Amino acid sequence: MNPLKQMLLRYFDMKFYKPIQKLLAPILSGQSISLLDIGAANGIAPRWHHFKQHINYFGVEPDPRSEHSVLLKNSKSEFKSETLITKALWSSEGTIQLNLCRKPMTSSTFKPNKQFASLFPDEERFDVMETIKMPCTTVDAISATLNQSFDVLKLDIQGAELEVLKGASASIGNSLAAEVEVEFHHMYEQQPLFDQIFAFMKSQGFDFVDFITFYRFSPHINVGLGQLAFADALFMRSPELISESSDTSLIKRYSAICAIYERGDLLTRLSRAMSAHGLNVKLASEIFELGSQISIRNHKTLSKYTFASKLIQIQHPSARAHMVH
Repeated sequence: MNPLKQMLLRYFDMKFYKPIQKLLAPILSGQSISLLDIGAANGIAPRWHHFKQHINYFGVEPDPRSEHSVLLKNSKSEFKSETLITKALWSSEGTIQLNLCRKPMTSSTFKPNKQFASLFPDEERFDVMETIKMPCTTVDAISATLNQSFDVLKLDIQGAELEVLKGASASIGNSLAAEVEVEFHHMYEQQPLFDQIFAFMKSQGFDFVDFITFYRFSPHINVGLGQLAFADALFMRSPELISESSDTSLIKRYSAICAIYERGDLLTRLSRAMSAHGLNVKLASEIFELGSQISIRNHKTLSKYTFASKLIQIQHPSARAHMVH
């Protein structure tokens, strides 16, 4: 990356995150968040690194070609604690078959749908180079072995997300949020799609909040809007449900997760619900201030985006749809 661009990114990151870190510190008051990153080959989003001193990180990566890179990436990130788990995860314990694809991040327990991949460039990344059998376990078993609950589940495992979530049926009750990669087309044969994951998460008491990132496939490498293929979906407990808890630690950890995902709206709702229940006036006020600061920043960004969109629409009436990409 261009050094000037890196410097500018660091500057604007600090300009936004420093005040948020300052507001979050008294809310968390030394507590930490446990993150289970299932499919850790590609590392985690920068949003987590800004709060790394509060994160107990658990990375799951069964692809033997990726384990070393996971350790290297996360050893430099200075999380509060780090644990690497090299077993595959599934809905039950036993043995599974893992298809190792040309590009490690596309490896899956499901076979790639070559017919779908052939419609777009770089279909070779889905070529299966080797198929291996390996032991698998479940999120529930890991939770029991480590005597550890997970506040956030992050899943990016190429179509196997629903099976792994089914293997968390006992421990997911302690989780506050889940970031799940979801597909809208069968990129892998017989894989579950977004509607099935949505239904499962709803049955577990989670609300669908938003898509964090969209990914589109186009026949042209760098041109066009492209067909929506998959996305990262954010599911969270409702703030009103969290406010009913008498567990202050739970409320604080939930607030931190909202801050990490820049959900000022959920923080505001949580503060209002706490006030309605007469809970911890000081903490409710701190949460409200945190939510307000995040919402103000998001509003400023939206205003700039809207202004830019209107300028571009003079030449291109449908520019807004393209900018969403």
